[in-house]
Amino acid sequence: MSAESATARNTSPTYDLRAVRTFRYAVGTTLAVALAMGVDWVLSYLTPMLALTFLAPPAQRPNPKMLVGFIGIVAVASMAGVAMSGAILMYPVAFLLVEGLILFLLFYRHARGAPPMLTMWLMIAVTVIPVVALQSMDLTLAVARGLVVGSAVAMAVVWLAYVLIPDPADAEPGAPSRASPKEKPAPPSSDICMSRAAVNTIVVFPVVAMFLYLGLTSVLILVFVALLSMQPDIATGKRAGKALIVGNLMGGVAAIIVFELLVMVPELLFLLLLTLIVGLWFGGRLFSETPTGPLFGQAFSTMLLVVLSATSAFGEADAKAWTRVLQITVAVVYLVAAHAAVRSLIGKSERSNATT
Repeated sequence: MSAESATARNTSPTYDLRAVRTFRYAVGTTLAVALAMGVDWVLSYLTPMLALTFLAPPAQRPNPKMLVGFIGIVAVASMAGVAMSGAILMYPVAFLLVEGLILFLLFYRHARGAPPMLTMWLMIAVTVIPVVALQSMDLTLAVARGLVVGSAVAMAVVWLAYVLIPDPADAEPGAPSRASPKEKPAPPSSDICMSRAAVNTIVVFPVVAMFLYLGLTSVLILVFVALLSMQPDIATGKRAGKALIVGNLMGGVAAIIVFELLVMVPELLFLLLLTLIVGLWFGGRLFSETPTGPLFGQAFSTMLLVVLSATSAFGEADAKAWTRVLQITVAVVYLVAAHAAVRSLIGKSERSNATT
């Protein structure tokens, strides 16, 4: 009886759908890594990160209009970042004020339900491009082109992954809740969205200002701050903040292991093999119904960001993997602690006003 039930469980639509989506998650990411590291343009290591947002739960096949429209918006955002960069050296104070306003508007639209992939990539464009402009306008143009090329390659990879590895036609009825598309919840009220946007801006703006004022060039950290600031869990409380820290620490440990293996076998094919194996392992847990599933998705993203930035010709190859992990851990702890502190101050202010 138990053998029969186990066989039924392993051949059920739910099991097939999880397996298919896990396989597509790992294969699609590996293909994105192959193109990004094989061609290796400026900021190519961000391409697999973008592809992951379409391959991770809730896994839905995007339509061509969405893919083409996304590339167009990234192109417009990149051109806007270049245009803004022209004013950074001549009018630094005015630029910081405009940058703060743009951050607030992006966080507000994100809270109102704008597509997460869109707001995330716009955030990267308006934060990274101006910082790069402090080094060279030629490099700024290269970064802008790299973002557009990266978005186009990522969309092509996502489309191909869904064509080559589609969902089973009969699997949807038994799909797990996390892997299946969910109804889009109603957006929060305007006041709540403005409050969330204000908190996020207060937390992220000092980081961007510090990079601009001090002339820091570690784009990886700024990219990570931009990516993490768009995570909905970052502002939902201490438990979610701790989970975010744990997920990134898991990814950091995995990155150090993978990086050390690549030091011994510095070959692209070996990197692709490791990406596929690690993607299958993390993906299998990401698409499970366990509460810890999302941690593995965050860990895989962190691992890829650290490893690919270290192995890319346009990355920051002078830093060790463990140094990047330490920097990213500091960034995560700062974001979580700063969100908690700002929320606490706002809560005390509101209670004080209510009693007076």
